[in-house]
Amino acid sequence: MRHEIEVSAGVDQAYALCLRVERWPGIFPPCKAAKVIEQNDRSQLIEISALVNGHLMSWRSRRELDPEARVITSEVVRPPPLLDRMEVAWRFFQTRTGTLVVLEHRFSVKEDVRGLVAGVSTPAEARAFMERSTDENSKRELLAIKLALEASAHAGRRGELSGEFEEEMTIAGPAESVYGLLERVREWPALLPHCRAVEVRYDDGQDQEFVMTVDVRGRDEHLRSIRRCTPTSRITYFQPEPPPVLRRHSGEWLVEPSPGGGVRVVSRHGVELRPEGVKQVWGDITAREALERVTRAINENSRSTMLAIKARVESRK
Repeated sequence: MRHEIEVSAGVDQAYALCLRVERWPGIFPPCKAAKVIEQNDRSQLIEISALVNGHLMSWRSRRELDPEARVITSEVVRPPPLLDRMEVAWRFFQTRTGTLVVLEHRFSVKEDVRGLVAGVSTPAEARAFMERSTDENSKRELLAIKLALEASAHAGRRGELSGEFEEEMTIAGPAESVYGLLERVREWPALLPHCRAVEVRYDDGQDQEFVMTVDVRGRDEHLRSIRRCTPTSRITYFQPEPPPVLRRHSGEWLVEPSPGGGVRVVSRHGVELRPEGVKQVWGDITAREALERVTRAINENSRSTMLAIKARVESRK
């Protein structure tokens, strides 16, 4: 199986990110734990725990490092339950605009897989299980790499194309109740006035991916978000495909005790304009005016969300 993605970042930065295994749980949504057991200039022995079709599995891999060719190859030396063997290769190719990241998997399943994973009892089912999980996890990992690298590349950029802003509100209620309404996105169509529908694509209690349909001045707009939830205090997120006027949109919800009682809810955002998208949607307006419109629209949605949660929580007192 082969997956690839183009990244607007340097090839050396992309290669270095995939070497830093200890960062993977904070970058790759399926990865829950990662550590380097042994390492030298040319090899690593690593141990990974990750979700595979919703099942937590662990394995060890011996990785061979070739920094000159920018290739990392590995063999799974202690495979997860269904596999007889697996080989993985990361390849990084410099392009005119950045880097092409290629991820390859070769694997075979065990002949007898009975009793290893619920719902899998034949080699054909095991192969289908692994193909599905490898495809889904590879796409999510490559997207996470792209977002991490491009966010880093743009981290120093400020001025008229970028902005950071926030809204906050105090709610008289327990943090668990406030956080729960922020976390349970399936309830949003019945809770938030601007939310028409939510399609949840993934939710394991910590990592979420969903598409929300919102009302934007009488028309539907579909917003895809990937979030990481830290009960009961913080939810961070980014939009892998932000609206046309934006190149980047990420943010976080914070729920923390208020000195006067109740909880303080903060909605923070970081955005970067996409000039060609601004011109397409709004015509020849200045970057400052475009950023003001974006800030106003996002803050209005944040405030609307907090007001709806405040009404729900405080009505239960």
